Amino acid sequence: MRFLGEQRSILKVGIFFLGLSCISSPLRAEVKTSVSADEILFRNSFFTIHYMRKTGVMDVIWNDGHQLHGLSSGAQLEDGRSVTSTGYANHGLVPSKQAMHGGSVRRYTIRSHSPGLPDLSQHIWIDENQPWFSVDAELNSSANTVGTRHFDAAVLQGEDSIQMGESKSLRILHVPFDNDMWFRYNAASVDGLKAGQKFTSNEATAIYDETGRGSLIFGSITHDHWKTAIEAHALNGRVVDLDIFGGISSPTGVRTDTHDTIAHGIVRGEHIVSPRIFIGSFSDWRDGLEAYGAANAAIHPPLRWPAGAPTGWNSWAAYADKIDDKRYLGSAEFVRDKLVPNGFGDGRTVYVNLDAFWSKLDAVQLSDAVAAIKAMHGADGRSFEPGIYWTPFAYWSDDLDTYVEGTNLKYRYRDILLKGPDGSFLPKVDGGRAIDPSHPGAKTRTAYYLQQFQKLGFQYLKLDFLSHGAFEGAHYDPRIQTGIEAYNAGMKQIVDLNQGRMFLSLSIAPLFPSGYGHARRLSCDTKGHISGADQSTEYMLNSLTYGWWAGGNLYITDPDHVVLGEKADQGARTVDEGRSRLLSAVISGGMILDSSRLADDPQGQLLAQEVYNNRRWMEVAKEGKSFRPVEGDTGDKATNIFVRSSTHGVYVSFFNSDEKQAHKVTFPIRRIGHEIPSSFVVTDLSSGTSTRSTGENITIELPPAGSTLLELRWK
Repeated sequence: MRFLGEQRSILKVGIFFLGLSCISSPLRAEVKTSVSADEILFRNSFFTIHYMRKTGVMDVIWNDGHQLHGLSSGAQLEDGRSVTSTGYANHGLVPSKQAMHGGSVRRYTIRSHSPGLPDLSQHIWIDENQPWFSVDAELNSSANTVGTRHFDAAVLQGEDSIQMGESKSLRILHVPFDNDMWFRYNAASVDGLKAGQKFTSNEATAIYDETGRGSLIFGSITHDHWKTAIEAHALNGRVVDLDIFGGISSPTGVRTDTHDTIAHGIVRGEHIVSPRIFIGSFSDWRDGLEAYGAANAAIHPPLRWPAGAPTGWNSWAAYADKIDDKRYLGSAEFVRDKLVPNGFGDGRTVYVNLDAFWSKLDAVQLSDAVAAIKAMHGADGRSFEPGIYWTPFAYWSDDLDTYVEGTNLKYRYRDILLKGPDGSFLPKVDGGRAIDPSHPGAKTRTAYYLQQFQKLGFQYLKLDFLSHGAFEGAHYDPRIQTGIEAYNAGMKQIVDLNQGRMFLSLSIAPLFPSGYGHARRLSCDTKGHISGADQSTEYMLNSLTYGWWAGGNLYITDPDHVVLGEKADQGARTVDEGRSRLLSAVISGGMILDSSRLADDPQGQLLAQEVYNNRRWMEVAKEGKSFRPVEGDTGDKATNIFVRSSTHGVYVSFFNSDEKQAHKVTFPIRRIGHEIPSSFVVTDLSSGTSTRSTGENITIELPPAGSTLLELRWK
């Protein structure tokens, strides 16, 4: 890499990290409310909500000029009727004093009533000092139960329903439901959406102007019962319709967002509550998504691992079904003897993890291998710990008469598999059949495996194919009405039984509900190649570009394995390609698990020694913080520049996803989102070389598949 020229002037561009401060503040004023014959009004420092008592809709006007008009709630009932807040005759404010988050958030309830209809209540949560509020809807039927599989928490319709002022390059974000099948985030151009074309997202979306970065953020922040869907339409470069509802209803089939093959479950009861929806306006869409992540964490806190993001080695891409005890221990010894002395892991515990096919080791080999790992220590005294792999909600054999482990021959697998309403088995997804988390045999199986893993001394547990546990179906427990309810129950059992003993790493898993794993993979399987539709560094960086905000708020973000050497599965072929894969892990939050053939591949060993020999990068990784994108106009691709604050200024990383051609990248410093002085020092963290800059841009040249990490220092 070489610097080609820099020109710079003083610029001021807002706050870098607004989002993480969005939950609490020591001083709070009360939200102002007033009620008249025509409207109910709520006002805080950032916005005013006008609830129209005659029409059952609300308008939201932010001080920054963003507006929502005609927001309503409703549901499609099980008996065929549709109800909406606009169809009720009476709308009144119910006295409510419920406060949340240390008293900083106040809940208000507007109840709509008409004879012959279940009461519809809309709950609105407002914080005086935040530019966002949240809303959900509740159906109440005292006479009998009511049911729905489509509950509209927030509906906006019409050309003027969403107003964002002058928007030069409007984008709307698609968020995947989970990280399976190499689904990508997509920041679609609103101009590119055809009239009548439905745009969908899962759980959350952002509508934003990439030039000015002003945004509206929408997303579910409760995940107890519903898979939340977002559907939108556009017309003449504007978003004209938006429906945010519980009960994803996309066409069924294993390649759909949720992989469901039957419809979303019907939620029934005398009281039914929709998902609660975060709605906010932000001057920077990145701040808004971070605030959304923090709001989720305030309701369902993440699991915390005191040691931070782990580092180590995993067997999957290296050896897959060819793993044995010699390769397992040989790889661990190479990490200990060759990588740790050069800075690998930067002082952290090294986890040496068996992935799928660990059953290739017999009971004696497994026990001896675990003991050998636990006896290892690096020259610096570093400890080593063993890890294991398991799929709690997926079964991989066609022998359905096999007895379920731990059940004393009481249950066979055909008993615990999830079934459809007609009693038939659901089709395979990813080659595996879904297990019903609510079945007593499945619960016993979970308890048995966790007990065995802990008994053997494993300290790390990779949980894979968890989305199978969220499939819709006819669950054994009649109280479980939806796939998300089953997933919550199954994951809660795992967390409760684990009691914090093992690091829980979620592999293929829904983005929400969170709080059940210390880490979750950003994307699906990622290997060592820089480019490609799937399994590439660029593919993983697409998930970081638009999903970085989950880091810290929801999970430690797991970038998957760093794979080096052509004998491994899609391993990096050059040092530059390998370093780019490592840097993608560093900026994702610092979780680094190698999966190269370190026991017996000379090329992989050589690349590992060259790629991981970078103490400065490892120091950045140890901080455990995700970088965020500089730009968000890349559609379903990754951006090539990421940034985050540092002790002395900011870090900036650059990537060239072209494996054949060198690229010159010009970086306008004003786009960082930081107040930067007119003169600062640019340090290349690989070489340690520094150059003083006084320009508006930094231009660098990257080799094919190359990358670099700079620090702009002025403190």
